[in-house]
Amino acid sequence: MRKGIKSFFNFIDMINRKIGDGLSILIIVIMFFTTTEVILRYVFNSPTIWVWPLSRQIFGVYILFAGIYAMSKDTHIRIEIFHNLFSKRIKQIANLLALLSFICFMGVLIWQGAWMGQNSWLARETANGAFRIPLYPLKILIPVAAILFFLEGIYVLSKNKD
Repeated sequence: MRKGIKSFFNFIDMINRKIGDGLSILIIVIMFFTTTEVILRYVFNSPTIWVWPLSRQIFGVYILFAGIYAMSKDTHIRIEIFHNLFSKRIKQIANLLALLSFICFMGVLIWQGAWMGQNSWLARETANGAFRIPLYPLKILIPVAAILFFLEGIYVLSKNKD
């Protein structure tokens, strides 16, 4: 059973890394859109109505998965200057508190994200303004990303035993 759990978490880790690698291109897409907007606005005096809302959506997707990717690569910011001063017992307690906090936070994010995504889907929610881009695809991604983040977090935090 333990081998099956380890295989499952290795699979989740691999999926999260592949998603992170794939979505890293979104920053270049946002840069291209922004450059296009600047050129159209200031060189041709013809601003667009689509760049800002679309860039926000793309950045939203990027941010949803960037945290997961950072956790999978173990590159989240830490305050190790304090953590390293703790005894082994205090480090274990701190890690347990971090794990419990993480579980609570992710549980609420999954619960509320699913509620928000479902409501957005049912209403076929769109952005306000002239360019009415659909918002529900991004809002549906919130609980999906939260579940992946939760699983990645359990995997990483269970590996980092001091």
